[in-house]
Amino acid sequence: MDNIAPLQFIKALSRMLNPYAMKQKSLPTALPRIAYLAVAAVITVCLALPGCGSGGKKVSATEHVDALLKKGVRPNEMGMVMILEYHRIADRESDYTRSIDNFRKDLESLYQKGFRLVKLNDLLRGRISVPAGTTPIVFSFDDSTEGQFRYIREGAKTRIDPLCAMGMMSDFSRKHPDFGYTALFNYLPELFDQARYKKAKVDYLLNRGFELGDHTITHPSLGLVSDEQVQKEIALPVKDIKKVNPKATTDILCLPHGSIPRNQDLMFDGSYEGTTYHNNWALLVGAEPMYPQYHYKNPGKLLPRVQVMDYDPEDGSGASGSDYWLRYFDRHPELRFVSDGNSKTICAPSYMETRLLGNKLPAGVRFVGY
Repeated sequence: MDNIAPLQFIKALSRMLNPYAMKQKSLPTALPRIAYLAVAAVITVCLALPGCGSGGKKVSATEHVDALLKKGVRPNEMGMVMILEYHRIADRESDYTRSIDNFRKDLESLYQKGFRLVKLNDLLRGRISVPAGTTPIVFSFDDSTEGQFRYIREGAKTRIDPLCAMGMMSDFSRKHPDFGYTALFNYLPELFDQARYKKAKVDYLLNRGFELGDHTITHPSLGLVSDEQVQKEIALPVKDIKKVNPKATTDILCLPHGSIPRNQDLMFDGSYEGTTYHNNWALLVGAEPMYPQYHYKNPGKLLPRVQVMDYDPEDGSGASGSDYWLRYFDRHPELRFVSDGNSKTICAPSYMETRLLGNKLPAGVRFVGY
């Protein structure tokens, strides 16, 4: 009965009570007016009662948003999101290296600031499911180095090194299960530098929902090589990862040095010596957050990332890095993506609906303004 308008429901019930009404053109002439009003009153009361007819009161999207606003949560799912860019994880901080201590601080700081890990594909396809009031964020790791994922032996057992990125993420997710446990690893042929564990690592990542990205075979600037070489660089990693695990797939290309091929179409589709590839997205190096794919300012298939680094406002070092952008969102919270906790709605201030690309919304998802 949920989907029947109240007046239609009243008419239907009235016909059941008075078969003669089925022959009439209007309900009031089929029943005495007092009977019509009595039926209307009964149905109105019934629809207002919890559990009457539909098995329980349903909270509408608008009621859900009103409840969030009363709690001080202002959803803005038209706001900006970040794909964070990590490289090496080691003892000391340096260019393209995040120290172990700082990586731990990143996890804690992001969690306290309300960020939650999601898969890149889920983010880009609008399948965003994080708690109300929090913001989705993606971890991406380039070059598949050992510091990102290392196994160590302890007697007869093998376990993940607690001082590698995967070990620290795993430990943090056990303490804070709502933070998430996922990332995108853009791999090179070495695949985390421990040849004996190559298959075990790939299997672990795939079995737990992590994502793999194609980072080429020799890490060249693709804008400086031939079309044939571009296709070779992208196709061979696809061939190689299938040898490690036939179920492995990737639809993400991570551009070495952020260099774009002269023939941009080859980033997304091509072949080399019988191996074909297809990528839906290509990742740039560093720069800035981005708007969701259903926002008119979305970046399309070429995605900017934010390199993880500290920011010093005194000398400007680290500008455009993660620390800079976190401070920026602290000053401009209205520009940050804030979830309403409902994956079936895109919720934001009503005036933002004009910025929505409706054809980019997933099936069954709609805009809710306030």
